[in-house]
Amino acid sequence: MRKTTQAEFLVLATLNSVIAKGLWMKTIRQLMSLWLCLTASVAWSSHGADFKADKPGEILEVTELASGKSLDPLAGYIEDPLHELTIDSMADVAWQYSEKGLSFGYTDSVYWYRIVFSNHSEKEIQRFVSLSYPVLDYIDVYRRDGNSPWTQTSLGDKQVFDDRLISHRHFVIPMDIAKGETQEWIFRVDTSSAMQFPINIWEERDFFVHDQNQLLGLGLYYGVMLIMVFYNLFVFFSVREGNYLYYVIYVGCMAGFLGSLQGINFQYLWPEATNWNDQSIIVLLSGVIIFASLFTQKFLYLKDDAPFFNRLLIGVIVTCVSIVFLSNIVAYHALIRLLIIVAMIAMLGAIYLGFKRWSEGFVAARYYAIAWTSFLLGGMILALNKFNVIPRNFFTENTLQIGSAMEVILLSFALADRLNQEKRERYDAQINALEHEKLARKAQTEALDQERNARKAQEKALEHEREAREAQAKALDIQKRATETLEERVKERTVELESVNRQLEKMSTTDALTNIRNRRYFDEFVANEFALAIHDSGDLAVLLLDIDHFKIVNDKYGHQAGDEILRCVSGAISESLTNEDQLARYGGEEFAVVLAGMKLDHAVSIAESIRERVEQLNFDRIDPSLRVTISIGVKAGIPKLSNTSDEWINEADQALYESKENGRNQVTVRQ
Repeated sequence: MRKTTQAEFLVLATLNSVIAKGLWMKTIRQLMSLWLCLTASVAWSSHGADFKADKPGEILEVTELASGKSLDPLAGYIEDPLHELTIDSMADVAWQYSEKGLSFGYTDSVYWYRIVFSNHSEKEIQRFVSLSYPVLDYIDVYRRDGNSPWTQTSLGDKQVFDDRLISHRHFVIPMDIAKGETQEWIFRVDTSSAMQFPINIWEERDFFVHDQNQLLGLGLYYGVMLIMVFYNLFVFFSVREGNYLYYVIYVGCMAGFLGSLQGINFQYLWPEATNWNDQSIIVLLSGVIIFASLFTQKFLYLKDDAPFFNRLLIGVIVTCVSIVFLSNIVAYHALIRLLIIVAMIAMLGAIYLGFKRWSEGFVAARYYAIAWTSFLLGGMILALNKFNVIPRNFFTENTLQIGSAMEVILLSFALADRLNQEKRERYDAQINALEHEKLARKAQTEALDQERNARKAQEKALEHEREAREAQAKALDIQKRATETLEERVKERTVELESVNRQLEKMSTTDALTNIRNRRYFDEFVANEFALAIHDSGDLAVLLLDIDHFKIVNDKYGHQAGDEILRCVSGAISESLTNEDQLARYGGEEFAVVLAGMKLDHAVSIAESIRERVEQLNFDRIDPSLRVTISIGVKAGIPKLSNTSDEWINEADQALYESKENGRNQVTVRQ
């Protein structure tokens, strides 16, 4: 890591000192007061949310519906746990109504919703109907006038964004209802996300004004996140402190996660990646937890001061990484529930560690503890909303943005405070050094005075001159011997360093698992041998070898068994060769062999020998029935000046691909 210059350090520390000392108390008090007030309002919104509809289920007169009105309590719903209901069966359905809103948490059921609109005015009415939960997977909208046939419109985030009726992050459906017309609307919703159905009716102008206000709020939030990213990225490149990088990545993942949850990413970043749209929520939320854990480890010095909690955080990180890998094969609703639980546990642990380290005297932990407390409140409110414990409203849907924005600001204060603490420690060290220097100078002055006194005494006592010279000669002899000893030690240390460097060079070119050469060494080796073969017009053979179906074996028996198989296979290959430097691990389960001066028939013979040896390997410790085979591609001949080593490797790779395509466990040759 690059050492920060004194001037650079002082500039950064001063900047952070202004933030951490001059503004932190006032800012934190204001933020926490506002946050506590908003949090307290959750209890009010949880019980005082007024959805009172006079006559739910009746025909709604469009002209009497205020723009922006929530239709949740006016909409009928029915649960379809078996996914067997159809639009034709809706006539016999006994619709239910809820005063608490149309939020049913995570469920495997399909839900149907029904609203009937009428227009008794003397003109055609145009409205927007919005579904402001952008992560619903499948939405089928059925509409008809009276007893006319149903018209169907399909929406949802499993369709590409351009297929939407209105280009908006939410699902917006235009309504045209002629005078005297009555329209029946039925929605079929099937989703792996939380089953929430926030439905509102808008006049077009009011909708876009409301949307602009929302975009302003989102812009402020992402502006804060972007400022924090650039500011702390600048600090990272200045001081080379890894914790700033963890913080920057954490903030980026947080902004990305909320962008996916709000439909912003789907609209602007990946409008056609429907599968990735759900997966991105899993990946980005996992990234939030992973890099928050890495930040916590480093910021609170858990590796040295709290090894038990350090191991727990490693477990959290491993769990999140596993969830990311499972996101392609396990259902979204199962992983998101698990991930929310892991996130809540991680946040509670972070708060506990923050207050614990604060109580132990680590001053910078105060900002850390307050920051995660703020984020926990937002995360808990959002989680309770998704699990249908508290109702869906503007605050519960945006509480995570508020909490996360406050958190990243406070964490930035925490980093600044720690930088200031380092500055103070450095300043104290400089003061101590100056004090020691003063004491040394004083001692030196006293020594000079003593030396002058000694010289005066020497002048007065000439009779002691001979003894003094002898003593001086002895001192010089001791110094000479000390110098010789020092030079000898320098030579020994130089020899030791050269040996260590040789060992390090070998380690950098050796695969740690199989103890054979790695790809770095192989690339240099094959380039040199290729140049020699061109110069001498000699034969050269390149073999690429790949273990068949290794992923299946690895998944079935585990990574430790896979590592054992890799070691055994590399040993079998080595036994067929005359020079270990010819063999390298090319990557994963792939190996490479260079046979210098080897003609084609001999190279093929060696390849067949390798294939047979691998096929005869037994793995009784893993599974007596386990047999492993290997596919081999061979490129042999005399290189020309127009050829390159990369071309030969590609030819060998194509031969390897043909071996796999033709049934595996065979050798394919390219001349």
